Amino acid sequence: MTRSHCFILQHDSPISFYPDKNQLMIDSEEIHLEPLQAKLLSYFIENRGKVLSTQQIAADVWQRTQVSDNLVRQVISLLRSQLQDKTRPYRIIQTIPKQGYLFDIEVTEPSITPTPITEEAVLLTRTTKPKNKRLVLAVATILTVGIIAAWAVQNGDTIDDTTVITAQQSDVVPVYIHDITLDSASNFEMAESVYNYLFYGLNSAKNLSGYHYSQLSQQSKQSLANHGVELKSWIKKVDSNYVLSVLVQNNHQPNQSQKVEKTFNQDNFFDAIGDVILEIKAIIAPMSPDYEVASHRVTSISNYDDWKVISEGISLFYQGKGGPAFSDIAQQLNAIQQQGRDSYLVSALLSYSESLAYLREHKQEDREQALHSAKQAFELNPRCDIANLTLGLALLINQHPNQAFPYLFYAAESTPSPISFYLLSVADKLADNPKGSQYNYQRYTEMKKEHNGQLFDLIESSQKANLFQTAE
Repeated sequence: MTRSHCFILQHDSPISFYPDKNQLMIDSEEIHLEPLQAKLLSYFIENRGKVLSTQQIAADVWQRTQVSDNLVRQVISLLRSQLQDKTRPYRIIQTIPKQGYLFDIEVTEPSITPTPITEEAVLLTRTTKPKNKRLVLAVATILTVGIIAAWAVQNGDTIDDTTVITAQQSDVVPVYIHDITLDSASNFEMAESVYNYLFYGLNSAKNLSGYHYSQLSQQSKQSLANHGVELKSWIKKVDSNYVLSVLVQNNHQPNQSQKVEKTFNQDNFFDAIGDVILEIKAIIAPMSPDYEVASHRVTSISNYDDWKVISEGISLFYQGKGGPAFSDIAQQLNAIQQQGRDSYLVSALLSYSESLAYLREHKQEDREQALHSAKQAFELNPRCDIANLTLGLALLINQHPNQAFPYLFYAAESTPSPISFYLLSVADKLADNPKGSQYNYQRYTEMKKEHNGQLFDLIESSQKANLFQTAE
């Protein structure tokens, strides 16, 4: 297909699509598309009026047959979101039950006005290199990014919360979770399990991002007076039950601050704390039409002792931590799996551990096992952000950045977090998309607020091991 300079999609509000720029223009707003999304939209335009199966889309767009139907659906869902086609029945990319997808809106191609050659375009033209040199340059750039990021984390250099946030991220509410105040030291273990559940549940929301208050930079703490929501919690034991009180403190609109209280015990832990998360979510950000309760509940785990291990692993994962702390968790996760209580979270966290092991020791078996565990986690729950992130990371260390991108992008858009945008920036850089890499690295720095440990272990490991080095 010969690409036009611009396509106009005739929708409620005309949508301008610039394939060469990977860009949409809707109501004068520029919307960045990732290369795979732009390729998919171009494919739909080329096949306008045809019903296309997921297998056909996978073969033509990904140009490989091993792409799962779930992954194709995810990328289509994200493209619909970018096109602002969010309500059922979808009108731009229609779903044809049991057949596939239909793109059948009117598309026009306006006359092309010569575009002035910019200094940037000249620079890009002059610096075009053969493929093997581009790969070396990409690896060098990735390592530079890792060094800069690691230096920033080491020196507590963070972006002030008042930094202007991108339009796509402006609706993500930062939630700062304080350590839980104990009535007795004997309640520490339960408090830790509750804290980790709150952290995981809130980080599983598309428009919320949770942070450990105790690990915030000084700049972030100073900005709390005007921005974000704080969670201040207390727990005490009454007879055989626990009483949890959570103050949802809205610093921007104090009159919206509310208190949530729940009595629970170890037997109903998952349902009770899941309900607390639902209430907190409803207070901070009312439910959207596509909201799913399962997004905030742990439904794959029923053993409380298993959760203590898994939840600690989740907390370390979101911070990009490794080292002895995660090695100990990995041993316990292996024991859970060997005893027949596997779940997508167990497999995903084990994949993360194996990826870290590969970065430390560069053993081929660790790289292969990381990918195997990640694929297993994704098949068990393709909508879990941790499963998508660990699969993306495993594909990156196995030198498949183009395959990694859709999983990382899905995680970043469905549940924004620093680790998702950092890995996306790496995938884009290796896929020779410097603009996308810069864009995602900027989003990573905007979300990064914790002064010690946030992604440091992951970045440091990637730096030492020449992470993501591709074959020449």
